[in-house]
Amino acid sequence: MSLLDILLVLARHKTLIVRTVLVFTLLGVTYALLAPEEFTSEARVVREAQQESGGLPSGIPSGALSGLGISLGGASSGLTPAAYPDVLQSREVRLAVVRDTFRFPDAERPMTYVDYVNRPAGPLSSVLDYTLWLPWTLKGMLGQTISGSPVPAGTTETGEPLIPSEEEDKALKSISEKISASVDEETGLMTISVTAGGPQLSSALAERFLDHFATRVREIRTEKVRERLEFVEGRFQKAERELETAEDDLAQFLERNQNPTTATLQFRQDRLRRQVSFKEQLYSELQSQLTQTRLDLQQRQPVVTVVERPVPPMERSAPARTTIVLLSLLLGGVAGIGGSFLRTFFKIQEDKPEEQEKLEEVRQAFSPNGFLKAVKQYAGVSGN
Repeated sequence: MSLLDILLVLARHKTLIVRTVLVFTLLGVTYALLAPEEFTSEARVVREAQQESGGLPSGIPSGALSGLGISLGGASSGLTPAAYPDVLQSREVRLAVVRDTFRFPDAERPMTYVDYVNRPAGPLSSVLDYTLWLPWTLKGMLGQTISGSPVPAGTTETGEPLIPSEEEDKALKSISEKISASVDEETGLMTISVTAGGPQLSSALAERFLDHFATRVREIRTEKVRERLEFVEGRFQKAERELETAEDDLAQFLERNQNPTTATLQFRQDRLRRQVSFKEQLYSELQSQLTQTRLDLQQRQPVVTVVERPVPPMERSAPARTTIVLLSLLLGGVAGIGGSFLRTFFKIQEDKPEEQEKLEEVRQAFSPNGFLKAVKQYAGVSGN
């Protein structure tokens, strides 16, 4: 086929090409106008490296061996910046965010994200779900049918939900599509991006994600130290009560026996004094451990520095209406040109007697009657 033949095909089917381009353009313009606007708010955080120095058992500092290429301390511990996106998108952080209250552009009053996602759909939304968004609606229904209903939520002793409810599970899936994060491996700087249906809402969501993310990092980083602190505090309170009891016993004994002269009284007095001395020593040691553990907890607090706080964006991030219209024009042109060549191809084949039977068989196979006949045959084979 020469270039002249190609131009001839395009010239003969210019009406088909123009109509196809117009149809695709109309669909693109309709989608661009009806698609909801989205705004993206960003925040940037970085974790300042925390170093834990170490030493040799003999007291020689680990830096003394640096000339031999040996390093025993100074390595950072805890969460690395590479783990930050996983922590940000963890179930705990997302669940804390969806339970917060926000002001939504299309809601009359502030409500939690869970209530907003599970609110009754409006008339326009219902029409769009079963017209333009029908493929996605059917996909969601099919996925829900396959996966089944979530496990019913339980509660802890304090009344907090142990696992997400069905409504919260829907909100978790929805919020996952709005949050993204990336980390610069060289600088350790993490960028948090939240996309929502309004500039104020996207900024508020990013702010809540930032707060709950910092809280979650702190909990993970200090979990063991907090457990040790809780244990030491319990032992310290018990030692304090035991010391008070021992001192009261010694005071009562001295009040009843001003000058103990017998050996039994003297032995009992010595035993009470030893108990008080032992309790004082235990109390002093636990007090030192409690102070040290609190200092250790403070030192191990992860330092997450907010480099750039989220602000309401000035311009929308989606939809890119100009890009959508241009892509529609391009797709319409490609579809029109492709249809022109297909029509020319089938017309040429129809002029050949030996190819007419093949074309007729293909048409019958892909016609509605052909599909219905195939279904009936399949049903008959399955029944047998």
